[in-house]
Amino acid sequence: MKIYIVGSGGVGGYLGGLLAIAGNDVTFLARGQHYQAIKENGLQINAVKGDFLVKPAKVISSSSEITNPDLVIFTVKTYDTESTAIELSKVVNENTAIITFQNGVENDLKIKQFIKVGKIFPGVAYLISTKVGPGTIEQIGGPGGIGKFVIGDRNGSFGDLLGNITMVMKNAGIDASVSEDITQDVWKKFVFISAFSGMTAFYGKPIGGIVNDAQLKDEYENCVKETIAVAKSLKVNLPEDTFETTMSTTIKTNPASKSSLLVDVEKGGKNEIETLNGKVVRYAKQQNIQVPINEKIYEKIKNKLNDL
Repeated sequence: MKIYIVGSGGVGGYLGGLLAIAGNDVTFLARGQHYQAIKENGLQINAVKGDFLVKPAKVISSSSEITNPDLVIFTVKTYDTESTAIELSKVVNENTAIITFQNGVENDLKIKQFIKVGKIFPGVAYLISTKVGPGTIEQIGGPGGIGKFVIGDRNGSFGDLLGNITMVMKNAGIDASVSEDITQDVWKKFVFISAFSGMTAFYGKPIGGIVNDAQLKDEYENCVKETIAVAKSLKVNLPEDTFETTMSTTIKTNPASKSSLLVDVEKGGKNEIETLNGKVVRYAKQQNIQVPINEKIYEKIKNKLNDL
């Protein structure tokens, strides 16, 4: 199986690294200094369960260099989804499987607007992992210490294909499974990640600084409840214990964990606020639901982005 990692940051670099050291044919797509570092020194993964180096690492700097891909792991930032999908549309074929492990709830649908061949699936990544420098990924959290990955088809099809892909991942030591209701799983993650990202970015603190402060924890809980209310208004089939499981996941998260949104805000560059709390706000307006905490977060982070 020819695997391409399109977006070799925290999630893509970690996944691709595990797949590569397990002997799979993996090629990383990276840009600039990250590309140069991987090409010259390999890809260094510092992980909870042990550090490792992928060297030599197959790396390219342009989508045009992709040839006959069997699997594309699509992990670019969501603000690059459209441009990346347009580039990929020129190199994928009808047998290519594309799995998006991105923040948000509509990425696979957006990709399908630009890629008319192949099979495109949503995925969910429970992982705390960041690119900390050129050629270096640091993974500090996730279920079981290694993270958890769920993939599925919104129509419940392609069971054999998805089963084969998860088997490849499992053989590489990755906790991967096929979902029976991927829309539900995407939204369960969204309920968690929108609060986790928004609150840590708004207050400029890792998650421990939020949940260990009684007032901020209360605000965090209300942020979670707002997104659950939005999901239910959209008829998303969320489990009744979504709030409890979301808070349990949050509390178990490494207290030093920063969201990628906070990291991007600290760097002062582009960020995914539109995909996260911005999306909650827009859905809420459509459904005539009040989401004051998400609105507060959205306005602050959006204004910071507009000031660039």
